[in-house]
Amino acid sequence: MDTITTTVKGVYMIDGQKQMAPVVLLADDGRIMPIFVGHAEAMSIYLALRKEVSPRPMTHDLMVSLLSELGGTVTQILIDDLDEGTFYARLVMGVQDAQKEIDARPSDCIAIAVRTDSPILVRKSLFDEVAIESSELEGISSIGEYIS
Repeated sequence: MDTITTTVKGVYMIDGQKQMAPVVLLADDGRIMPIFVGHAEAMSIYLALRKEVSPRPMTHDLMVSLLSELGGTVTQILIDDLDEGTFYARLVMGVQDAQKEIDARPSDCIAIAVRTDSPILVRKSLFDEVAIESSELEGISSIGEYIS
């Protein structure tokens, strides 16, 4: 499978038809792949990008700690499918000299990848299908503007 490595450009709010919706932007050479996420996952990704640590572990922190305590590592995440507007992803881990793949939501995978500095791969044909130019973004603002 042909993939590309992306970086998290940031977590933003975009003006939807009924309300503001959180979106994570994955970038590759000027093109952007928007992935809409839930509010909790958006906050988790935003805080991890800012290297902020909460007083108590959040769910994604717990998952990373559990994996580490059990001797595993996150090798990469792979976003590889889109079906009826829903993206699909896999968390790829190294566990006891074997590679394991776990089906997971892209938002959870991204939150974990940011915490573990793991590569975020996207199937090239999928990225090419949904990517937009940064100039096409409208009604978007940093999620930081909505946090008091």
